[in-house]
Amino acid sequence: MNRYIPLVIILCFAAFTVSVFAVNQVKTTETFITSGDGEVSSATTTTFSLYIGDDLTGITNPVKSAYIPISGVYTTSGGGPYELSAKLETDNATLQTFTLPNVGTTPTPFEVLYKDPTSPGKINPASAGTYTYTLGITLTNMTVYGLGAKAVVSHEYVPASCADGQPANEKVKTTETFITSGDGEVSSATTTTFSLYIGDDLTGITNPVKSVYIPISGVYTGNGTILVKLDDDNNTAETFTLPNVGSTPTPFEILYKDPTVPGKINPASAGTYTYTLGITPSGVTVYGLGAKAVVTHRYKPPTCGGGFAATGYLESSTFDTGVASGAAYNWILWDGPAKPLNTHVKLQLATSNCANGKTNPPACDDFGDWQYYGDADGNGTCNTTEYYEPDPNIPAEIKCWVTHNNQRYFRYKVTLCSVNDCTTGTGNATPQIGGASYNGVIVNWSP
Repeated sequence: MNRYIPLVIILCFAAFTVSVFAVNQVKTTETFITSGDGEVSSATTTTFSLYIGDDLTGITNPVKSAYIPISGVYTTSGGGPYELSAKLETDNATLQTFTLPNVGTTPTPFEVLYKDPTSPGKINPASAGTYTYTLGITLTNMTVYGLGAKAVVSHEYVPASCADGQPANEKVKTTETFITSGDGEVSSATTTTFSLYIGDDLTGITNPVKSVYIPISGVYTGNGTILVKLDDDNNTAETFTLPNVGSTPTPFEILYKDPTVPGKINPASAGTYTYTLGITPSGVTVYGLGAKAVVTHRYKPPTCGGGFAATGYLESSTFDTGVASGAAYNWILWDGPAKPLNTHVKLQLATSNCANGKTNPPACDDFGDWQYYGDADGNGTCNTTEYYEPDPNIPAEIKCWVTHNNQRYFRYKVTLCSVNDCTTGTGNATPQIGGASYNGVIVNWSP
């Protein structure tokens, strides 16, 4: 008795098509400003740069939100008031003063959110480019350890005619990469290797990394320092002094930034980059030590309106023939419209006596998995690098009897190619399987 299993596939992979947006969009980026590696008890200023890569043409006041989280651990002295003041560009009109409670000699974590009170504000780019600002922080009757700050800016922009813009319209994004999370106490040197992936086109961009910092946090006891460095290079070392908290568990967060120029984390092209973060506590014990890398980079969007991806594939679900002793597999075909010129539909078949694709029935618990085979020459010498490539609605005989026969379960894999070599570039058309009046994929077998 012959059987067939149909599956309708309208399209196995998406095209890179032009998308037109009706409204402007908004994005948020984070830019590192400063991270103190010692104690601060007086005025300090830091210059930082903000990069905007989007089209702001025609947008009134494109910056929708700009604020600066300022954090650290503080103690107080004297009779008060106990204040932290922040301003931009040494302009007193931008001054905002935060009054903190008297904590005496008890180190206490804090975070305040500074926002320029002027309108529209100093941080107000009107076009794409790099903008430089100066943040001033003044402390009154306070000492701050691990003083850190970053700029969080949300801006409206005009989307390009395709989703990610044109290559000429370089853009910027912020990504966060997990580094480590300790589940015990740490009181000596520890190192962690982590990988940063850049998937964007950085071609022709000078210094694409615009901001890199590593927030390190946890709860500590004791009195001492935390030294941080990258790739075991002492030139990248930064030592943070923490106040004496004795045996009182105290939360902390420090913002580490490689002091070298341009820095260890400085990818120049797409790819995976590996780094080692070293953390050495001295005189302190840290619980729940955690770290992540926050990287803001400029990139070049891909060309829009191109075509279809070179290759896409679909693996079917598992089919049960119901034949305990296994079935004989006769032929496989696909049904759909005629293929466009220089496109391909490629089929493969996988069989097993285990419903999960394992190779050791009846236990079915080894490390095996579904293996898809094809037969390019039709001579029965099948392997995983060959395919059946029949024209639509033309059966391809399955001669891989040793491989497939007497197997109860099966799957098939369909590969669609929009270019002739199935590899290079993008295609202008794609083959289609299934749809109205078509049967999809058919596998014919006998008990």
